[in-house]
Amino acid sequence: MMNASPSPNNMTTDKCMQMLDALTQAAATITRELSLPRTLQAIVDIARELVGARYAALGVPGEDGGFQTFVTSGLSAEQLQQMVREPRAMGLLGALMESDKPIRVDNLSADPRSAGVPEGHPFMRRFLGVPIISRGTRLGNLYLTEPLDGEPFDKNDERLIVLLAEHAAVAIENARLSAQLQEMALSRERDRIGMELHDGVIQSVYAVGMKLEILRGRFPMTPEQEEQYASILDDLNQIIEEIRLYIRDLRSARDEQATFKQRLETLARHFRDFAHVDVTVDVPSSLRVLNDRQRHSLTQIVREALSNVARHAQATHVTVKVREVDNWLKLTVEDNGRGFDPATVQDPESFGLRNMQQRAIRLSGTFTIDSAPGEGTRIIVQVPFRP
Repeated sequence: MMNASPSPNNMTTDKCMQMLDALTQAAATITRELSLPRTLQAIVDIARELVGARYAALGVPGEDGGFQTFVTSGLSAEQLQQMVREPRAMGLLGALMESDKPIRVDNLSADPRSAGVPEGHPFMRRFLGVPIISRGTRLGNLYLTEPLDGEPFDKNDERLIVLLAEHAAVAIENARLSAQLQEMALSRERDRIGMELHDGVIQSVYAVGMKLEILRGRFPMTPEQEEQYASILDDLNQIIEEIRLYIRDLRSARDEQATFKQRLETLARHFRDFAHVDVTVDVPSSLRVLNDRQRHSLTQIVREALSNVARHAQATHVTVKVREVDNWLKLTVEDNGRGFDPATVQDPESFGLRNMQQRAIRLSGTFTIDSAPGEGTRIIVQVPFRP
């Protein structure tokens, strides 16, 4: 007995099962990929294969109303080279941007919305566009053209791509979330490395410099030794600068602003340990953000000022104060030591004072010494926030 030929209903059911099976495999493929570029490419490739289209594209909208990303499938390298530019959000592509419903067109040339086709674009007649929307947010649009069988896209093709678009929305959000998590992890790692370099390595180098400054005041030096000492300090500053350049982009401006206060507090701690002089650091938390060069130069000025206190002032207390006055930063280092007459200071003792003055001038600022014998010393540095 011969088997009966399959009925049209059986054939329709088989085809339906094949389409659902293909869609299931497609959904598994695109949701498994966590790279956003590869996810977009997988979506557009699978969409083209599901409905047997010659060409497919996925446009991700940008903030300017155009496409932030436009991914294609089915176009050869030669065809891509012949196109003078990527398609823009005009004509039917733009119409789908304004619609939450699919758009099917049997003859593009007869549709009044067809416009903006770039020069060198392949000829296309049939069109199917489906939005990719998740929780009211448009993540992209799927565009398919030219069925391989030459027939117009039908309702089944539309349903299939609509279902794919729902899976695509999940896949795109997963990929974006994965990218955000990776960026957060990378940001935390940057912060950790920057903190360890700043709070560990740089502060250790600062401590070495402070020790050298204090030792310099305890032992007389010849001019040659003074020159060697200055060379050692320059080397230490170069090391600090190189580390700072490495971590400059690892920290946010807010973190760096907090670091400026931490730098001063670290200098004060080392100064207390080695000079046995009490230091108060007064820096407001609301201080305007300084740039990297200002933070470094001002920190070096404070270090030099504390060194001079240790070597000459015979003080018991020092106050380091930072204030914002209009568009200027005012830095004051004041001690209760024996003081001196600034007009009588001669080389080589004025080496540190000249160094601080030059740093202030390089920041387009001013440097002032207020001192008298028996009345302590106050050093005032004022620099503009935006020179």
